[in-house]
Amino acid sequence: MRSALTDQRNGKGDLIARCAACQGQIYITTSHDRPLFAHYQGADPRCPWYSGKNKHPNDVRAKQYRGQQESVMHRRMCDLIAELAALDERCVSTMVDEYLPPTENAHGRYPDVLVEWRDFGRFAVEYQRSHTFQTELSQRCIHYNREGVPLLWLLSSFEHDRIPQAVSDVVHRHRGNAFVLDQHAIFASREENTLVLKCYLSNGDGYDSPVLTRFDALNFPDSQCPFLEDRLAGPLLEQIKQRRKPYFHALRSWGDRIDNLPVDELTSFPERKRIDRLIAAAFSIVAEAAGKPQNFASDHENIRAMMNTFQNSGSLAPYALLLTKLIENTSVCSLLKTKVGDHLRRSIEGHRKGRIEQVKERSQEWNLLRELLPEALDPFIRQRLIDADALPSWANVSDLREMQVS
Repeated sequence: MRSALTDQRNGKGDLIARCAACQGQIYITTSHDRPLFAHYQGADPRCPWYSGKNKHPNDVRAKQYRGQQESVMHRRMCDLIAELAALDERCVSTMVDEYLPPTENAHGRYPDVLVEWRDFGRFAVEYQRSHTFQTELSQRCIHYNREGVPLLWLLSSFEHDRIPQAVSDVVHRHRGNAFVLDQHAIFASREENTLVLKCYLSNGDGYDSPVLTRFDALNFPDSQCPFLEDRLAGPLLEQIKQRRKPYFHALRSWGDRIDNLPVDELTSFPERKRIDRLIAAAFSIVAEAAGKPQNFASDHENIRAMMNTFQNSGSLAPYALLLTKLIENTSVCSLLKTKVGDHLRRSIEGHRKGRIEQVKERSQEWNLLRELLPEALDPFIRQRLIDADALPSWANVSDLREMQVS
């Protein structure tokens, strides 16, 4: 079977293959038990792999975005969601599983339900009965955000003591809110003549008892995924703040830098002078990025002079890669276009004192700074804060076009 096919990609990036049996292009998907082949127009229907009517590539791509054929129950629930949304006197229109042409992209989408309310605008509902891959979830969120359409991920049920990854991802997108349409929500929707949802709110250790909330009572951030209360970004940022607090206190009271930085957690590090200076340099970078310049690491008048001196002398050269990653993910990333960046690159590629081994990403030093400055150094937490529109300004990368080379 495989020998009869030659993989390639067409101009739109879709995976296709050329079938040697009929010299025609086919589109390949998979089911639980066998491959499925959709021949494009022009393919020979006498091909032994041909299974039905020839398809147009655009139709095949659209079907791909819609995923596997929807179940009868899924369709009924989507129809019900549209019906409940239409109870609202502001309802202008509802669409179920109909193509929504794009305005800012090459491809549109097939939202499970698309609703338009007068004086409110459009919003999309994706009703989740089965697992959704993270990539598909992200793609849909990105698409609707780009289109300016709020997106609600609605669950068929929610077992807070057993949450699959797909559901966890959905709850994360809604800032720790899990929205469910069950009998209570359906009854309340009919009572109030508008879409009412049951909402489970994360409390860190689990979830509070569910509450009923009207859809129009939710908060709608720029990221387009609505929420009742922010149970994700706020608590996460407070946790990070408390983790850093002893270090800021120690750095501000670190009068004589000859002594060790007074933090008990650092006693396990063998090279105390270097690790103390590394932490002081990293916190100085963050202070600069936050618009509150303070050099915790040395008496240099600014962090540029401090960084250049420490890299040139070799005292912080083993941490050049780590410091580069930190700077890359801050509002002072333009430093990498200056002599600071040159010194860091020389430490990584070939220092004047010879080759300097860089500390690895799994090292004790990386792990510590990743915990202290996760907004810049922990990809998972950074992305969570980005998704929640809660990434601190100091961790936002400045526009590269504004960088000045010096």
